Amino acid sequence: MKHWRTVVLSCLVILVLVATLGLGCGKEEKGKVTIVIGNMTDFTGPAAPALGPMTKALEDFVKEVNAGTAPGIELPEGVKLKVVNWDTGMNPARFVPGYDWLKSKGAEVIISVFNDCSESLKPLAARDKIAILGMATSVPMIDPPGWVFAFCPPTRYAVKLMLKWIGDQWEAEGKYATGKPTIATVGWSDAWGTDNERGTKEYCQANPTKFDYVGSWLAPVGTSTWTSEVAKTLNVDYLQTAANGATMPATFMKQYSDKGGKAINFDTESMSAYVGYITEYAGWSALDGKLNVQTWGWWNLTQWSEVKYVKDVMFKYHSQSQANEWMRAGMGYLGGGAMQLFALRTIVAAIQAAVEKTGSAENFSGQIYYDTATSFMANWAGSQRGFTETRRYCATDMIVLRWNATAKDLILISDGWLPIPLQ
Repeated sequence: MKHWRTVVLSCLVILVLVATLGLGCGKEEKGKVTIVIGNMTDFTGPAAPALGPMTKALEDFVKEVNAGTAPGIELPEGVKLKVVNWDTGMNPARFVPGYDWLKSKGAEVIISVFNDCSESLKPLAARDKIAILGMATSVPMIDPPGWVFAFCPPTRYAVKLMLKWIGDQWEAEGKYATGKPTIATVGWSDAWGTDNERGTKEYCQANPTKFDYVGSWLAPVGTSTWTSEVAKTLNVDYLQTAANGATMPATFMKQYSDKGGKAINFDTESMSAYVGYITEYAGWSALDGKLNVQTWGWWNLTQWSEVKYVKDVMFKYHSQSQANEWMRAGMGYLGGGAMQLFALRTIVAAIQAAVEKTGSAENFSGQIYYDTATSFMANWAGSQRGFTETRRYCATDMIVLRWNATAKDLILISDGWLPIPLQ
């Protein structure tokens, strides 16, 4: 446990230094139009271990796009991209000031890592016609559709895909002959946790023959002692852990495993960003068999050219030891990088539209991004992704993976991409 804390603390110290050096850097090249991309992230708060690599991925792919080496992405001549970062510290009080600061720096598009941040900024974005590109997604971000564009499905929808897959497996194994599987939710009571919980409740209510939902226990953010919650869920068949970050799942699953809990744990995507931290604290045995869904793939799926490219770029710009550490830590660089790479496709498409419509990339704006993105579509590893006038999340299918203690890895177990059920 001491080593786990040391790793996290060391990451935070390094990331603070990186953040300090990164802000305000970047020479302007004469004769080039610079398009500013705002990035609201976390360098110093509890999400920093995963989001530091995610920010580095964004900066790496901007280098690739500027150099003309990103496959399928071509900037108009005389244009370059620039990332300007804002550290939220995962503190809601810093969301609006960060938005205002990035706007003052000329950002017409702003990447927002946290769903509660995107929710907060949604009305401001509509007022100012600045596009918010959301990485973690909740339903209020995208419904009703507005100026927030999400690069993964709402976690509430992802929960429903996970539950449909579990129910289908239960049926395929003939287990419904002896009864429905029992299911419960444990997590933190923040926006992410409650949206996950709501997805499970909605699915169970809409499909009463599939599961017996026995209860939900959400605790205040920061809770790390789970004596009561463990006792109440020891004998359920499936257990949803509903929380962002590493602390909740690491502490809960260790205590649950120590008490002999039998449930198969499942979640959506958040926890796979913290695989290394969770398993170092709780042990791989406590997570063996855990299920989760992914929108953008996993490190070992290098037969997908898109995943291979993200991995190759990481090793291109960073030392082998650093890249290997990020792979061990989880999906921060891969998942974040993949989403941001796809987001860059939409940004460059909008810059090209600005040139075509007005004759100059200098006229790129949030409005032109909005007009372009609402009809944008592109392929990712065989999955068609993009936005429409009525849909503000770009992916409508996902894959299912299982945490494997023997391999110390996540293994693909679904038959390719699965469509997201909305009921």
